Amino acid sequence: MHLFHVPDLKCGGCLGFVVRALWDIDQTVRVTADMSARTLRVISARLESALLRALRDAGYAADPVLLPWG
Repeated sequence: MHLFHVPDLKCGGCLGFVVRALWDIDQTVRVTADMSARTLRVISARLESALLRALRDAGYAADPVLLPWG
């Protein structure tokens, strides 16, 4: 699982766009968004770097959020 902070994630349209961008590289991707925190929780077999590149190529700056152990 990956957690990303996406500062420009402001509406459902934005969410749809980033989900499609991730879907283009992994058709099994599962995405959950926290719009108020502007974060995406992504379950994918793809490497974090590939997911970040897909988000950035779609025009959305994204940064990984470190997850605590446990």
